[in-house]
Amino acid sequence: MAEDRQIYRTPMFPLWAVIAATGIVLAIATYPFYGAAYVTSLLGKFLCFSIFALSIDLIWGFTGILSLGQGVYFGIGAYFTALSLKINYALVNPTRYGGTIPDFMEWNGLTELPGFMAPLQSLSFSVVAGLFFATLLAFIFGVITFKRHIYGVYCAVITLAESLILQEAIIEYQAYTGGFNGITDYGTHAQINVLWLILAVTIVFFVIGRILTHSRVGTVLKSIRDNDTRAEFMGYNVANYRIFVFCISSFMAAAAGAMYAAWNGIISFLDAGPVFSIEGVIWTAVGGRGTIIGPFIGAFLVKGSEFFLSGKLAWTWQLIMGALFIFVVLVMRDGIVGTIGKWLNARKKRTSN
Repeated sequence: MAEDRQIYRTPMFPLWAVIAATGIVLAIATYPFYGAAYVTSLLGKFLCFSIFALSIDLIWGFTGILSLGQGVYFGIGAYFTALSLKINYALVNPTRYGGTIPDFMEWNGLTELPGFMAPLQSLSFSVVAGLFFATLLAFIFGVITFKRHIYGVYCAVITLAESLILQEAIIEYQAYTGGFNGITDYGTHAQINVLWLILAVTIVFFVIGRILTHSRVGTVLKSIRDNDTRAEFMGYNVANYRIFVFCISSFMAAAAGAMYAAWNGIISFLDAGPVFSIEGVIWTAVGGRGTIIGPFIGAFLVKGSEFFLSGKLAWTWQLIMGALFIFVVLVMRDGIVGTIGKWLNARKKRTSN
């Protein structure tokens, strides 16, 4: 069992990887100066999706926690940021009815900004609050589930229910969230400085993830993934380790959501729902879970194929994407990076023999 889940190990930051990563970073950072605006907008989205997939890889690939509701934390970060931007946009751009509150509030009969939403006029406060509440919710969820030894499929079902509850709450309280229509038209658009910020945060999170999974804590997380009973028998507090990594993962997902809202200029209840969460699981599986770099490759490959194929093959692109996922599940069970890593490992052994 442990052999089936073996991960291809390399030095923490091999020279070739640093050179390749530097080239990719420079290409993305400079692309807006010579590339198409549409592709630039996609780059920002894909980077946010990559961070989201990375957050899933930390809990699923390295700790064995399959979350079907990771979109909850992405959505919390996104909605706090989008609400702040919308409120501030309405203050300086009165609606056609003459109001200075978001239009969806006017449509639902509000005449002034609710007092509990007044702090959201500060964008910095809103971002910090979104990150805080997402991490706090993850901590509460972890204590309720992991401390009671609720793992596996039961944990996955609970996370799925969590995302459905948040999605329904967003729809129900549309006077404060925009409901089905989401939050739109708050004056942001793809700007190069925002892309650089997203890129910088992506690099920081990747480095954190790489260091964490190559540390003693990472070794314990992998042992918990492979055999949590044995890890507990050896004296490790399995629940606390799971709560810790779940909070880190949720913080990353919330940060991705906040940047996505600022970059994309629109946020919907679907971005906090189970479908988006399952998409993140697919990106991670395709790229290779338990590899750190796999989620980035999976997110760019799957979403990139989706955007470009949907335009050229409007009737068949979904079939192609479905076939790709089935192929990965049946033939490349370790994902792209994991499969290549195992192939390199086997080749190295043959060469040494």
